[in-house]
Amino acid sequence: MSDDRKSPVFPPALARRHVVLLAWWVLVTAFAPFALAPAAAQTTLQVEASQGLPGLNHSTLSRFLAAHMADAGLADWRFEPTQGDSEAPDRVEWTFRLNPYAGGEVRNFVHTRVYEQRLGVRRPITIEARLYLNGEYQTLVERQATMQGGPNDPELAAAVASATESLLGPSGAYRAIDMGQRPTPGAR
Repeated sequence: MSDDRKSPVFPPALARRHVVLLAWWVLVTAFAPFALAPAAAQTTLQVEASQGLPGLNHSTLSRFLAAHMADAGLADWRFEPTQGDSEAPDRVEWTFRLNPYAGGEVRNFVHTRVYEQRLGVRRPITIEARLYLNGEYQTLVERQATMQGGPNDPELAAAVASATESLLGPSGAYRAIDMGQRPTPGAR
């Protein structure tokens, strides 16, 4: 006696199980690299300033720099002001030089810092940021900017964020060295 009905290749319960396993396999292979990849570790850099600036003493300047370096929005890096005089192995050293006025340094009268701050005189400066990782020098960037001084100077804050981006950003000087590319303009 033969049954004229054709038996399915897979019983319905087994077919459902295969579909569920196939869907699970697709999801695992699609999302496993994201779930298993370790989160990008942030490197904490100590922020050091070689000297103060008009309106910003040395310790205030380190806090100012760390706060405005974070304004660059770089996810791989954290910035903390230095605590004490010891050099941290992972750090950014900032140097500021007051540039001569456009008319030259020779003049008949001298502007004092109090006079400059009272009148809101903008002073041209050169900014250098040097990167050290594991105690070894990596690279530096240099910027020209103007500043009035003080903890609320928006032009100085913007120059610090721009220099940070040029130093540590995705197309910055450190990444260019890491990938063997030429540094971006403004980086040395």
